[in-house]
Amino acid sequence: MIPKAVIIALDAVTIAFALTAGVGLLARWRRFNRASGGLLLALAVLAVAWGTANVLEWGGILPKADIAEDVFGPLVPVAWLFLFILVPEQQAKQRLRGTVDRLGALHRLATDLVTTTSPQAIMDEVVTEAARLLDLPVVAILTPDDHAGPLKVRASVGMDETTAESLCLEPNRNLSSQALGRGTPLQASLIDGPLPDQTAALVHLYGLTNAAAIPLLADGRALGALAAGRADNRRFTDAEIRLLQTLCAHAAGAIQNARLLGRVAESEAKYRAIVENAQAAIIVVDAYRHVLFWNRGAERLFGWAAEEVSDHHVDFIYPEDRRPDVIRHILPALQRDGTWSGEFPAVRKNGETFTAFFSLSRVFDSHGSVICTLGILSDVTERVRLREQLFQAQKMETLGTLAGGIAHDFNNLLTAILGSATLLRDSLTPGSDDYESATSIEQAARRGTQLGEQLMDLSRREPARVEPVNLNPIIREAVRLLRRTLPSQIELVTNLAPHLRSIRGDPGQMHQVLMNLAVNARDAMGQAGTLTIVTENVNLTDDGPFGDGIRPGPGVQLTLSDTGAGVPPDEQAHIFEPFVTTKGNEGGTGLGLSTVYAIVTRHGGRITLESAPGQGATFRILLPAG
Repeated sequence: MIPKAVIIALDAVTIAFALTAGVGLLARWRRFNRASGGLLLALAVLAVAWGTANVLEWGGILPKADIAEDVFGPLVPVAWLFLFILVPEQQAKQRLRGTVDRLGALHRLATDLVTTTSPQAIMDEVVTEAARLLDLPVVAILTPDDHAGPLKVRASVGMDETTAESLCLEPNRNLSSQALGRGTPLQASLIDGPLPDQTAALVHLYGLTNAAAIPLLADGRALGALAAGRADNRRFTDAEIRLLQTLCAHAAGAIQNARLLGRVAESEAKYRAIVENAQAAIIVVDAYRHVLFWNRGAERLFGWAAEEVSDHHVDFIYPEDRRPDVIRHILPALQRDGTWSGEFPAVRKNGETFTAFFSLSRVFDSHGSVICTLGILSDVTERVRLREQLFQAQKMETLGTLAGGIAHDFNNLLTAILGSATLLRDSLTPGSDDYESATSIEQAARRGTQLGEQLMDLSRREPARVEPVNLNPIIREAVRLLRRTLPSQIELVTNLAPHLRSIRGDPGQMHQVLMNLAVNARDAMGQAGTLTIVTENVNLTDDGPFGDGIRPGPGVQLTLSDTGAGVPPDEQAHIFEPFVTTKGNEGGTGLGLSTVYAIVTRHGGRITLESAPGQGATFRILLPAG
């Protein structure tokens, strides 16, 4: 028979175990659902009551009536059933629900991270899910500013903002740095052994007992570490470590992708800004020649906003009459060579036509298929005009040099002819036929000499005489001479500036300019019309219709206008060239306007012609004041 003392001791042990289990159950109440937790608590209470009744009976405090056996005996099978069947089943269901919850959370997290482009949002979501799934009081992601720098908190749960911002963990002196350096998960107890000051402060502040650190690895490179702390004095299980590793793998991949996308977006924004702010017009069209991109330079050059031309066929930038040339010449060359560059007419939104320089390139993908065509355009109208002006000047200089050489030899021949004709005339009887013939030879030789002088003028680069010249007195003198020589039906009108600036030049050559232009106007008008001569003070610039070869500053403008037949457009480009005349077979040496051009150019000036058939002609001469 078992002694009474032993039975009472066993009952006391049962009571103590039941009380400990009940208190522990209450402390971990959140880990159980209400049904299983309630049953376990009821079982603990039942055990305490049964043990207490036994102790009181065996101690003689209560009458021995086998209360424990009679009252609690029938409940023992129920308790065994609950402990060994119902409780394990509930625990298995709970573990299954936890597993399903974690898998669902991982799936949601993976789906969300794929579409998240902000590294900060990714880290915030990961620490939130880690804390929720493992019921952790503190979770944080720490990353270094550089490869070997101290770790700083980038995202956290359970940590106040001030602590998170001030926390800075030195390399290799804490669990997170060690996990980051080794590239493997680590965990440690926080209640055993000395701790670094910052770690000890966290342990004291949040009551942590255990910690784990998981590196965030992407392509074999550690981006940071996830640090998790718990306060229940339990180690992290292998399953929990694997779960944290999975979360970190998702986070590291998403952060890496987000950073790459950020760099791509930053690079795209930088190059877009460069292209958008380029002075040249940059246009991109697809394989069907529809506009894909139209930068601000194109908006300035053509006048259309990007919204107006997007997805429109690019033919609108070409004049209608030149679009067939694009199809026949430019596109075949572009398809054959992949590039094309050259000058071609273009048209603005307001209908103005200008000359543009096109640089076209086809862009291919890795398979050799055409992605788009890139066009860089600039307005070269002024450049073309200056080039033509330079070509004209070079041509005039070449022709003048050639004419001067010919005139020199021509004058030598005429000197001999003129001298022989004079001697012959003096040896003949005045009034005879031979005398008249000799006189005609002498007069023809003198006209040839004058023509030679005109040719020599073309070859000169400086005025023969340089002195201050006021054009108004020269014009008045020329007008008096013209009124006696012009037909009576030609009206001569002058409008001379009263305080006209002086120029530096040769007054004789300026008189020759006036007379040549006036004679040309008389020939263009015939027997009736109006010749108008105007002088005025102007300010010379290098961006006007006269080009950039003129010296900016104060100047004088001389304008001669007639009401004659005008000059056809196809002849205007060559009107100042030597031996070019619009008088046909009626006469003219073709040196009048070329001489005018040469004299004006030698004086540092410029001359232009404005004319249309049937609307007369206007010559404008700009000369710098001296």
